[in-house]
Amino acid sequence: MKPSEKKGFTLIELLVVIAIIAILAAILFPVFAQAREKARQTSCLSNLRQIGTATLMYAQDFDGAYPYMSTKANIAPKPRWADRLFPYTKSTQIFLCPSALRNQALKPWAHHWEVATQSYRANSPLWGGYGYNYQYLGNSRFEDVGFLTTDATVERSAETVVIADTQGVRRDNGTMKSATGTGDYVVDPPLTCAKGSGKPSGFYGDGDECGGGTPGTPGQFRCRATPAERHMGFIDVGFADGHSKAMRRSALDDYNRDGQPDNGWWNGLGDATRL
Repeated sequence: MKPSEKKGFTLIELLVVIAIIAILAAILFPVFAQAREKARQTSCLSNLRQIGTATLMYAQDFDGAYPYMSTKANIAPKPRWADRLFPYTKSTQIFLCPSALRNQALKPWAHHWEVATQSYRANSPLWGGYGYNYQYLGNSRFEDVGFLTTDATVERSAETVVIADTQGVRRDNGTMKSATGTGDYVVDPPLTCAKGSGKPSGFYGDGDECGGGTPGTPGQFRCRATPAERHMGFIDVGFADGHSKAMRRSALDDYNRDGQPDNGWWNGLGDATRL
Protein backbone atom coordinates (compact mmCIF):
# COMPACT_ATOMS: atom_id res chain seq x y z
CA MET A 1 0.00 0.00 0.00
CA LYS A 2 1.13 3.52 -0.73
CA PRO A 3 1.58 5.71 2.27
CA SER A 4 -1.25 8.28 2.68
CA GLU A 5 -0.58 11.60 1.10
CA LYS A 6 -1.58 14.94 2.63
CA LYS A 7 -3.51 17.07 0.23
CA GLY A 8 -3.35 20.90 0.55
CA PHE A 9 -5.76 23.52 -0.68
CA THR A 10 -5.57 24.43 -4.33
CA LEU A 11 -5.31 28.05 -5.38
CA ILE A 12 -8.89 28.02 -6.61
CA GLU A 13 -10.15 26.68 -3.28
CA LEU A 14 -8.27 29.40 -1.39
CA LEU A 15 -9.71 32.08 -3.64
CA VAL A 16 -13.21 30.73 -3.07
CA VAL A 17 -12.71 30.83 0.72
CA ILE A 18 -11.37 34.39 0.56
CA ALA A 19 -14.32 35.46 -1.59
CA ILE A 20 -16.79 33.94 0.88
CA ILE A 21 -15.10 35.72 3.79
CA ALA A 22 -15.19 39.02 1.86
CA ILE A 23 -18.90 38.59 1.13
CA LEU A 24 -19.66 37.78 4.77
CA ALA A 25 -17.64 40.80 5.92
CA ALA A 26 -19.51 43.06 3.51
CA ILE A 27 -22.78 41.80 4.95
CA LEU A 28 -21.84 41.81 8.62
CA PHE A 29 -19.74 44.98 9.01
CA PRO A 30 -22.69 47.35 8.34
CA VAL A 31 -24.75 45.32 10.80
CA PHE A 32 -22.04 45.69 13.44
CA ALA A 33 -21.80 49.44 12.71
CA GLN A 34 -25.56 49.82 13.09
CA ALA A 35 -25.53 47.87 16.35
CA ARG A 36 -22.74 50.10 17.67
CA GLU A 37 -24.62 53.26 16.68
CA LYS A 38 -27.82 51.90 18.22
CA ALA A 39 -25.94 51.45 21.50
CA ARG A 40 -24.71 55.04 21.26
CA GLN A 41 -28.22 56.27 20.59
CA THR A 42 -29.49 54.42 23.66
CA SER A 43 -26.75 56.02 25.74
CA CYS A 44 -27.65 59.43 24.31
CA LEU A 45 -31.34 58.97 25.17
CA SER A 46 -30.31 58.04 28.70
CA ASN A 47 -28.24 61.24 28.90
CA LEU A 48 -31.23 63.31 27.83
CA ARG A 49 -33.50 61.68 30.38
CA GLN A 50 -31.01 62.55 33.12
CA ILE A 51 -30.69 66.11 31.82
CA GLY A 52 -34.48 66.31 31.68
CA THR A 53 -34.75 65.24 35.31
CA ALA A 54 -32.13 67.85 36.23
CA THR A 55 -34.14 70.51 34.39
CA LEU A 56 -37.27 69.62 36.35
CA MET A 57 -35.33 69.81 39.63
CA TYR A 58 -33.83 73.17 38.64
CA ALA A 59 -37.28 74.55 37.82
CA GLN A 60 -38.60 73.41 41.20
CA ASP A 61 -35.81 75.31 42.94
CA PHE A 62 -36.31 78.51 40.91
CA ASP A 63 -40.06 79.08 41.08
CA GLY A 64 -40.74 77.07 37.96
CA ALA A 65 -38.30 79.00 35.74
CA TYR A 66 -36.13 77.29 33.15
CA PRO A 67 -32.45 78.28 32.96
CA TYR A 68 -31.10 80.91 30.61
CA MET A 69 -29.17 79.69 27.59
CA SER A 70 -26.16 81.55 29.05
CA THR A 71 -25.25 84.46 31.24
CA LYS A 72 -25.93 87.71 29.38
CA ALA A 73 -22.76 89.47 30.49
CA ASN A 74 -19.56 88.87 28.56
CA ILE A 75 -17.61 87.53 31.51
CA ALA A 76 -15.21 84.72 32.32
CA PRO A 77 -16.22 82.17 33.23
CA LYS A 78 -19.47 82.41 31.26
CA PRO A 79 -22.05 80.02 32.74
CA ARG A 80 -24.43 78.40 30.28
CA TRP A 81 -27.51 76.22 30.74
CA ALA A 82 -25.42 73.07 31.30
CA ASP A 83 -23.51 74.82 34.09
CA ARG A 84 -26.85 75.60 35.78
CA LEU A 85 -27.91 71.95 35.58
CA PHE A 86 -24.58 70.38 36.55
CA PRO A 87 -25.21 70.58 40.34
CA TYR A 88 -28.25 68.35 39.83
CA THR A 89 -26.34 65.69 37.87
CA LYS A 90 -22.76 65.79 39.25
CA SER A 91 -21.69 64.41 35.87
CA THR A 92 -19.98 66.16 32.97
CA GLN A 93 -20.10 63.09 30.74
CA ILE A 94 -23.87 63.13 30.22
CA PHE A 95 -23.63 66.53 28.51
CA LEU A 96 -21.74 65.02 25.56
CA CYS A 97 -23.52 62.81 23.04
CA PRO A 98 -21.37 59.73 22.25
CA SER A 99 -22.15 60.17 18.55
CA ALA A 100 -21.40 63.91 18.39
CA LEU A 101 -18.55 65.18 16.28
CA ARG A 102 -15.43 65.69 18.36
CA ASN A 103 -15.27 69.36 17.36
CA GLN A 104 -18.54 69.93 19.23
CA ALA A 105 -16.96 69.33 22.63
CA LEU A 106 -15.70 72.91 22.88
CA LYS A 107 -17.44 74.51 25.84
CA PRO A 108 -15.50 74.69 29.13
CA TRP A 109 -17.23 74.14 32.46
CA ALA A 110 -17.65 77.23 34.63
CA HIS A 111 -16.83 75.28 37.79
CA HIS A 112 -13.38 74.50 36.38
CA TRP A 113 -12.40 78.17 36.32
CA GLU A 114 -9.42 78.99 38.52
CA VAL A 115 -9.71 82.43 40.11
CA ALA A 116 -6.03 82.55 40.98
CA THR A 117 -4.84 82.02 37.39
CA GLN A 118 -7.92 83.55 35.70
CA SER A 119 -8.08 80.55 33.41
CA TYR A 120 -9.63 77.11 33.17
CA ARG A 121 -7.91 74.14 34.74
CA ALA A 122 -5.53 72.24 32.50
CA ASN A 123 -7.08 69.22 30.77
CA SER A 124 -10.58 70.12 31.97
CA PRO A 125 -13.40 68.21 30.25
CA LEU A 126 -15.42 70.07 27.65
CA TRP A 127 -19.02 69.75 26.56
CA GLY A 128 -21.22 70.56 23.57
CA GLY A 129 -23.47 68.96 20.97
CA TYR A 130 -26.69 69.07 22.98
CA GLY A 131 -28.77 72.14 22.16
CA TYR A 132 -31.16 74.06 24.41
CA ASN A 133 -34.51 75.37 23.14
CA TYR A 134 -33.48 78.89 24.08
CA GLN A 135 -35.91 80.80 21.84
CA TYR A 136 -38.83 79.58 23.93
CA LEU A 137 -37.36 78.68 27.32
CA GLY A 138 -34.62 81.15 28.22
CA ASN A 139 -33.09 83.65 25.81
CA SER A 140 -30.55 85.93 27.47
CA ARG A 141 -29.80 88.00 24.36
CA PHE A 142 -32.42 90.69 24.86
CA GLU A 143 -32.01 94.00 26.66
CA ASP A 144 -31.90 94.09 30.44
CA VAL A 145 -32.20 90.48 31.63
CA GLY A 146 -33.73 88.73 28.62
CA PHE A 147 -36.69 86.49 29.31
CA LEU A 148 -37.41 83.21 31.03
CA THR A 149 -40.28 80.77 30.62
CA THR A 150 -41.86 79.04 33.61
CA ASP A 151 -43.19 75.52 33.65
CA ALA A 152 -46.69 76.91 34.34
CA THR A 153 -46.78 78.40 30.83
CA VAL A 154 -45.73 75.15 29.15
CA GLU A 155 -49.15 73.66 28.46
CA ARG A 156 -47.97 70.53 26.63
CA SER A 157 -44.84 69.43 28.50
CA ALA A 158 -44.70 66.00 26.82
CA GLU A 159 -44.64 67.77 23.45
CA THR A 160 -42.21 70.58 24.20
CA VAL A 161 -38.54 70.31 23.24
CA VAL A 162 -36.05 71.23 25.95
CA ILE A 163 -32.82 69.62 24.68
CA ALA A 164 -31.97 68.03 21.34
CA ASP A 165 -28.95 66.87 19.37
CA THR A 166 -27.55 69.93 17.59
CA GLN A 167 -24.98 70.55 14.90
CA GLY A 168 -24.81 74.24 15.82
CA VAL A 169 -24.47 76.84 13.07
CA ARG A 170 -22.24 75.56 10.29
CA ARG A 171 -20.97 77.01 7.07
CA ASP A 172 -21.15 75.09 3.81
CA ASN A 173 -17.76 73.44 4.39
CA GLY A 174 -18.88 72.13 7.79
CA THR A 175 -16.82 74.51 9.91
CA MET A 176 -18.02 76.85 12.65
CA LYS A 177 -16.75 80.41 12.75
CA SER A 178 -15.82 80.48 16.42
CA ALA A 179 -12.96 78.37 17.77
CA THR A 180 -15.17 77.59 20.76
CA GLY A 181 -18.19 76.65 18.64
CA THR A 182 -21.06 78.60 17.11
CA GLY A 183 -24.44 77.67 18.52
CA ASP A 184 -23.31 74.16 19.40
CA TYR A 185 -25.06 74.42 22.78
CA VAL A 186 -28.46 75.63 21.53
CA VAL A 187 -31.03 74.52 18.98
CA ASP A 188 -33.37 76.71 16.92
CA PRO A 189 -36.94 75.92 15.91
CA PRO A 190 -37.64 75.85 12.16
CA LEU A 191 -39.32 79.28 12.33
CA THR A 192 -38.31 82.30 14.40
CA CYS A 193 -40.45 82.59 17.52
CA ALA A 194 -42.64 85.64 18.08
CA LYS A 195 -40.12 87.15 20.52
CA GLY A 196 -37.29 86.70 18.03
CA SER A 197 -33.89 85.13 18.56
CA GLY A 198 -32.05 88.32 19.44
CA LYS A 199 -30.27 88.40 16.06
CA PRO A 200 -31.45 89.97 12.77
CA SER A 201 -31.43 86.54 11.11
CA GLY A 202 -34.08 85.25 13.51
CA PHE A 203 -31.82 82.37 14.49
CA TYR A 204 -28.70 81.86 16.61
CA GLY A 205 -26.20 82.68 13.88
CA ASP A 206 -25.86 85.86 11.88
CA GLY A 207 -23.74 87.25 9.05
CA ASP A 208 -20.61 85.27 8.21
CA GLU A 209 -21.37 82.74 10.94
CA CYS A 210 -24.04 81.28 8.69
CA GLY A 211 -24.07 78.77 5.87
CA GLY A 212 -24.89 79.74 2.33
CA GLY A 213 -27.91 77.51 2.03
CA THR A 214 -26.24 75.16 -0.46
CA PRO A 215 -28.37 71.97 -0.58
CA GLY A 216 -26.67 68.84 0.70
CA THR A 217 -24.08 70.73 2.76
CA PRO A 218 -23.98 71.44 6.53
CA GLY A 219 -24.63 75.09 5.63
CA GLN A 220 -27.96 74.37 3.96
CA PHE A 221 -29.77 75.57 7.10
CA ARG A 222 -28.05 78.96 6.92
CA CYS A 223 -28.12 80.69 10.36
CA ARG A 224 -30.14 78.08 12.21
CA ALA A 225 -28.57 76.05 15.03
CA THR A 226 -30.01 72.91 13.51
CA PRO A 227 -31.09 69.64 15.13
CA ALA A 228 -28.54 66.98 14.14
CA GLU A 229 -29.75 63.70 12.64
CA ARG A 230 -26.67 61.90 13.94
CA HIS A 231 -28.27 58.61 14.97
CA MET A 232 -28.86 56.82 11.69
CA GLY A 233 -31.04 59.68 10.49
CA PHE A 234 -32.69 60.38 13.85
CA ILE A 235 -32.39 63.19 16.40
CA ASP A 236 -32.50 62.37 20.10
CA VAL A 237 -34.84 64.82 21.84
CA GLY A 238 -35.51 65.52 25.53
CA PHE A 239 -38.91 66.94 26.46
CA ALA A 240 -40.21 69.16 29.25
CA ASP A 241 -41.85 66.29 31.13
CA GLY A 242 -38.47 64.50 31.39
CA HIS A 243 -38.91 61.80 28.74
CA SER A 244 -36.77 61.46 25.62
CA LYS A 245 -37.23 59.85 22.22
CA ALA A 246 -35.73 59.74 18.73
CA MET A 247 -37.36 61.74 15.93
CA ARG A 248 -36.71 62.64 12.32
CA ARG A 249 -36.04 66.31 11.67
CA SER A 250 -38.95 66.34 9.23
CA ALA A 251 -41.27 65.28 12.08
CA LEU A 252 -39.73 67.60 14.68
CA ASP A 253 -40.21 70.58 12.35
CA ASP A 254 -43.77 69.68 11.35
CA TYR A 255 -46.03 69.14 14.36
CA ASN A 256 -49.28 68.73 12.44
CA ARG A 257 -47.69 66.78 9.57
CA ASP A 258 -49.03 68.97 6.81
CA GLY A 259 -45.70 69.23 5.01
CA GLN A 260 -45.05 72.80 6.17
CA PRO A 261 -42.57 73.77 8.92
CA ASP A 262 -44.07 74.94 12.20
CA ASN A 263 -43.06 75.38 15.85
CA GLY A 264 -45.64 73.09 17.42
CA TRP A 265 -43.02 70.89 19.12
CA TRP A 266 -41.13 73.95 20.35
CA ASN A 267 -43.55 76.59 21.61
CA GLY A 268 -44.85 74.82 24.73
CA LEU A 269 -48.39 74.86 23.41
CA GLY A 270 -48.47 71.97 20.99
CA ASP A 271 -49.93 74.46 18.51
CA ALA A 272 -48.67 74.48 14.94
CA THR A 273 -50.23 77.89 14.27
CA ARG A 274 -48.36 79.78 17.01
CA LEU A 275 -44.91 81.29 16.76
